[in-house]
Order: sequence, then C-alpha cells, then structure tokens
Amino acid sequence: MMASISGHGRLRYGGLALVSFVLFVTSAAGQAWVPEKGEGTLSTSFDCINFEGHFNDDGSRTPEAASKSRSFLFDFEYGLTDRFAITVSLPIVSARYASNNPSSDDLLVLFNQAVQTVGPDFYQHGFLDDLQYHTTVQDFRFNARYLLVSHPLVITPFIGSLLPSHDYAYVGEAAPGRNLKEFQFGTDVGRRLTPLLRRAYLDGQIAFAIPQEALNIRTTRSNLALETGYLPNRKLAFRVFGHWQHTFNGLHFPADLTTPEITLTHERLLKASYWHLGGGASYAITPATDISADIVTFLSGSDTHYGTGISIRIARSFTLRKSKDTPSK
Repeated sequence: MMASISGHGRLRYGGLALVSFVLFVTSAAGQAWVPEKGEGTLSTSFDCINFEGHFNDDGSRTPEAASKSRSFLFDFEYGLTDRFAITVSLPIVSARYASNNPSSDDLLVLFNQAVQTVGPDFYQHGFLDDLQYHTTVQDFRFNARYLLVSHPLVITPFIGSLLPSHDYAYVGEAAPGRNLKEFQFGTDVGRRLTPLLRRAYLDGQIAFAIPQEALNIRTTRSNLALETGYLPNRKLAFRVFGHWQHTFNGLHFPADLTTPEITLTHERLLKASYWHLGGGASYAITPATDISADIVTFLSGSDTHYGTGISIRIARSFTLRKSKDTPSK
C-alpha cells in the first residue's frame, strides 16, 4: 500500500495544520509596553487568509492545493501590576479546501489509502478537504509579560503556552491547526523615536517556540517580528511590519515522507520557514475603543504556504482601579 501512496508524491496532502491562522495578520504592535495595574483590553479580531499554493523546500512556488481560512480571535489582556501583564486568547477557525489541483476526490483517495495503511487507531478523524468550510475552536493561548526596563528602551521578556482546546483534526488543507502543545518564550524591545520623530515608535520581538513532539520529531522554531509606526494625531496611527520564521528541525516535502504515518500527518511536522511583510492603520473611535486593519503578503518561504491575509480588529480598553481623584468614603 505504501507504493500506492508514494505514487501520489506530487499531491501535497495536509496543509493548514501547519498554520497558526491568527498569527499571520497580527503584528507585534506595542508588546514591549504593558498596561498599568488594573487596566486591560478586550479585543476581537477577524482574519481572512487566501492560501494560493505552497513554497517548496527550495523556495520555489507550486500553485496547487489552495485553501481559504476565516477566524475570530478573542483576546483578553490585563495589568496585574504596573510591570506585569497577562494575556489569554482563543481563536475560532473556519477553513476549506479551495482547489481542483489536485481535486478533492483525489485527496479523498489518498486519505483513505493512508488511513488504511496506518490503521484506524492512529488517526481517528474524518476527511476535511471536501470543498466545504469546517469550523472549530482551536488553541488556548496564554502569555505573561514583565516590564524589565522602561527607559529609554522598553525591554519586556515573556513566556507563553499554547494548549489545544480539544482533540481536533489536523490532517488536510482545511485542518484548523496542528493539535500540539507548545511552550514559548522571548523578549520584546520597543522605543519611541523622540526627539527625531516625536510621534513614531519602533517595536521588535524575538521569540522561540518548543512544540510537543510527534513521531519523534519536534519542530522547534525561532521568530522575529519588527514594526515601525507613526501617529499623526491622537486618533490615527499607521504601521509597517515584517515577520520572519525559521524552523530548526522538521521534514522536507516530499523527500522525507518515508513512512505511512509521516505521509499522513507530515504537514504538522514540516520545517517551515518564511518572510511576511504587511502594513495597517488604527483609528480611535472613542477614548476607550479603537478599530484597526492590516494586510499581509507572504514574500518567501520553504515548506509552507504562500498567499495574502487581511485582519480587522476592534479593541475596548477598561479599568478596574479606582481613580486617584475619587474621594474615599
């Protein structure tokens, strides 16, 4: 049966399991700065990504196995002290296979062959790439940041984790995620560009992620994000940002598809690297509510998707601390 599966070596099976959808169109904006004690933000983001094809391991593009995703990210940030803040978020992901190259019928045959080969106990989820949208809750995300240095540079180390909300399907272009636990850590660095540009800022992040091992493979990776922005007035802000990822260990497609188990689930274990570039704007509707929009293009990469994404975010700030001007009773 393995020979039959290998005969489809150019039919890339699996896909969006590799992607953390909401991260594609979320910049590093302001992560070096933390809210004051008792202050926080509730936000909702809508992300829409059009995956047009795949980057091969040599960086070339293959315009096949296209897909689309839509997701809502619900995010809560709160300052426990003036230096220490926590963030909790959860996305709801909806994705579908959107290509005839290869056809959904061809992928169904490949899926059934692979499941039959590895046995029903290895992967206990159904076929997703039937051209229909599939929607589910994805991964809980937890993050804690501590403001270590506040002037002139703002330096804020962080730790975080990613926990699957349930045992969801992770094979297919319409898969919502990788269904792997993950530990994250890194540092944010920011600076207001005064006195040269009084209304501008620069914000950067270096991060490392150590995911759960699967099939004796752990796709440890590093990420860099850099953003610069300008605020022409108190209500409006513009920004440009770039994201870079390098995965230290992982599989190359199709050279490393050497077992039936890897053939079926390879996308969650690929050695994915990329460069993304984007920009956006924010507008304060009220002193406590702002709306923002971003667009991202996937410039280059290997063993991952290419395409474009847009994001719209509405954020509402709040405070649970008493005003200093409030008289005591």
